[in-house]
Amino acid sequence: MRGFVIEEQIEQWMEKHKTELLEDIAGLVSIPSVASYDPSSPYPFGEKCAEAIQYILDLGQRYGLQTFNREYYCAEIRMGDETKRSIAIWGHVDVVPAGEGWSYPPFFYTQKGDFLIGRGVQDNKGAVIAVLYTLRFIQELGIPLNYQLQHIIGSGEEIGMLDAAYYLKHYQAPDFNIVADSGFPVCYGEKGMLSVTLCCDIADSSILRIQGGVASNSVPGYAELIIRRDKAAAAKLSLLPSHIQYSQTDEEIKLFAVGKSGHAAFPQGTSNAIAILLEPLLRTTWFEETTHYQLEKIYDICKHYDGRALGIHGEDKLSGALTCVGTLLQGRNGRLEIELNIRYPIHHSSKMLLQQLQESGFTLTNVHDSEPSYYNPDTPEVKCLMQVYQGVTGEQAEPFVMGGGTYARKLPNAVGFGPGLPTDVSSLDLPPGHGQIHGPDEVQSIPNLITALKIYIVALLELNEL
Repeated sequence: MRGFVIEEQIEQWMEKHKTELLEDIAGLVSIPSVASYDPSSPYPFGEKCAEAIQYILDLGQRYGLQTFNREYYCAEIRMGDETKRSIAIWGHVDVVPAGEGWSYPPFFYTQKGDFLIGRGVQDNKGAVIAVLYTLRFIQELGIPLNYQLQHIIGSGEEIGMLDAAYYLKHYQAPDFNIVADSGFPVCYGEKGMLSVTLCCDIADSSILRIQGGVASNSVPGYAELIIRRDKAAAAKLSLLPSHIQYSQTDEEIKLFAVGKSGHAAFPQGTSNAIAILLEPLLRTTWFEETTHYQLEKIYDICKHYDGRALGIHGEDKLSGALTCVGTLLQGRNGRLEIELNIRYPIHHSSKMLLQQLQESGFTLTNVHDSEPSYYNPDTPEVKCLMQVYQGVTGEQAEPFVMGGGTYARKLPNAVGFGPGLPTDVSSLDLPPGHGQIHGPDEVQSIPNLITALKIYIVALLELNEL
């Protein structure tokens, strides 16, 4: 690679196009592309996701690249030799709902110093534009590729990855797949993902509604309980701690709590608002005995992130500990449901986990299992990507396995490769728990994104030599 394109050319090109790159990210972030699935619609993940797909296709055409609309499930941008081996880089334009508690407008691009703030700047719109600019660089410099390069951008990643499944059913799978929705250096394995809803009846007629969470893969940042107002309930309001807020009418009392949201795959450092809300209420006996017992179990599930409350905790040497997050709580009309987002180690069995959950005292519904993924880290492709990362950054990091779920688990011969890099957001002075993916005030470091762009350019050129 360096015999054809010297590093200085890459640096100069990136500096020349940095403003355009940020403007393109801004346009994409402004589209509130929260997905909902309707296969009967010409826009299967909703009009806003289709708008985001069209936005990417328009950019690809503007930069002289081949573009294909895969029925609004995916956008595809191509270049290189179509008769040879194919390499694809995957990303997605759909995002999780904004949720509560933002200091900045979620669907507006805010630049503050060296940081971008907005839903999707990190997961995954910033990366999508960075990869597009990688193709643009190769196109503008006229670099011949010895393989077919595909940039495939989905629009339903956050709600089950049916976009990737559709692509694989209707189009040929690329020979090697890079998913730009991870951290650097190379993620060669992902834990299994088990989603299940626990259900039970609640006998306490004073509960009108209880709910928490906005997405099945996010730690809840907000939870509320609405109860029937009577003298006994009103008298207990003075006993509430200051972090439990309330409002009331003649008929109802609404209690609510705010936590620290974040991605369910990485719950360390978050605080589940459901547990925050329930803890003082259980301590001061707001509920009749049977309902108290059921909500106590919900509290234990949401308080801890390792599955101990359900007896499913465990770990393996390759992928670490199981995580279990109560993400969506709904209770009304005498029925209570909580959705669990479980990330289980590569060598564990989802069948055994489900058997254990059957003994929890809840009824199980909506069971969805996505098996772990693994790609041999000793392959030439992974070694090439690792060498590029180490050469560009000077860091001697090791490839890893993670709890996050990306398209890699749906694709053959797939690894995660960036764009995540460590960053310190303390200069933004955000509230605790803000700044992370799936949380309020999602942040992307501009220098980190530019470094990722350079890594992607060098990697695709080095892969040209394999």
